Amino acid sequence: AGRSELARILFGLDPFEAGRIAVGDTTLTEVSPEACMRHGMAFLTEDRRGEGLMMEATIADNTALPSLRAYARSLTGWIARSRLEDDVAEVSRRVQINTTDYRGMLVKNLSGGNQQKVVIGKWLLRQPKVFILDEPTRGIDVGAKFEVYKIVNQLVAEGTAVLFISSEMEELIGMCDRILVMSHGEITGIHERHEFDSERILETAMLKNLADVA
Repeated sequence: AGRSELARILFGLDPFEAGRIAVGDTTLTEVSPEACMRHGMAFLTEDRRGEGLMMEATIADNTALPSLRAYARSLTGWIARSRLEDDVAEVSRRVQINTTDYRGMLVKNLSGGNQQKVVIGKWLLRQPKVFILDEPTRGIDVGAKFEVYKIVNQLVAEGTAVLFISSEMEELIGMCDRILVMSHGEITGIHERHEFDSERILETAMLKNLADVA
């Protein structure tokens, strides 16, 4: 349906043919994951095991990886390890990973829900302005889903802009302030929270598809 493709384009992982990507008032002249990260963007992939995590590495190593440059000492390049480890532990507690052995526990030994929390945590360490979440609750149990929802709501309350991509209509209605419907690369409908109605949203998508077929 193009949901994941859009997310990957916005984070500079895949090329696009036309348009522009802006964060606030700043249009990105270079669109790459590195440039997007410099402008305060973060991306949670739908494939946490294949793309989001190093399965043979520890919680601490996974969480620290995107932020290593921020902890490098300017003159020597050495990592300020003590400060980094303290911050990794803090963010791991914030997302409520079900262990305190952050330096020893391999992520492959965690449940799906806790693995997803590690992915979220590694981006929270960077304090993103914009967080793209692609199917953030796929493959995790109900309890872990609600914990992810809690984290997302906290981020929004703190002023983080969240692009929440999901194939579950009830999830979108429960989490979003605005739902955009897209078809063939175009926005075909915008629905504000006060007018959320699953039938109307689906109708917006179906009418565009039927018109294209006709």
